[in-house]
Amino acid sequence: MNKRVALSVLILGIFAYGINYGTAFANSIEERNRPEKACSEEFEKYRKKLDDRVLKDIVKSYSLDLSGFQEFTNRELDLKVGDSMNDHSGQISLQHLFVGGSIGSMRLFLENGLEGTRGYFLYKRVDGNNVLKVLNKMGNIWVVMTVDEKKAEKLEQQPFNWDKCAD
Repeated sequence: MNKRVALSVLILGIFAYGINYGTAFANSIEERNRPEKACSEEFEKYRKKLDDRVLKDIVKSYSLDLSGFQEFTNRELDLKVGDSMNDHSGQISLQHLFVGGSIGSMRLFLENGLEGTRGYFLYKRVDGNNVLKVLNKMGNIWVVMTVDEKKAEKLEQQPFNWDKCAD
C-alpha cells in the first residue's frame, strides 16, 4: 500500500511539474515571438514613410495630379459575404492588378471612386523602375489601356529591426 501511495505521489508530482514547466516554457516563447504594440506601431510608421516616398517618386516621374482621385487598397476591393459577383464585377476586374512584388505598396487611384471611368495603378518594381498603368472603365469592367515604365532610382530601404521588440 505504501508503494502505491508513494508511486501515486511521485506520478502526481511529475505531472504537476510538467504542466508548470510546459506553461512557463510556452509563455516565454509566446512573449519572445509576439511583437509589442509599440513596435507594431513603429513598423506601420516605417511602412507608411516608405509608401509615401515611393508614391512621391512615381507622381514626380509621371507629373501626375491625383486630386479628384480616390485611393483603394486590395482589401477594400474584396467582396463581402452576401455580395453578388455580378453586381461587383468592377471591383473584381481590379483585383488582379495587385499580384506581384513591389518596393512599397502597389497603389490604385480611381477618379470619382468605383463609379468613375478613369484610374491609375502605380507601383515601383523590385528593380526600382516606376510603373504607371492607365485604366479605363468599359461598361462595368476596368481595363488596362496603357502600361508605362520609367527608369527610376531604386529606393534603398533598411529592413525593419524586429529584434529590438524581443526585449
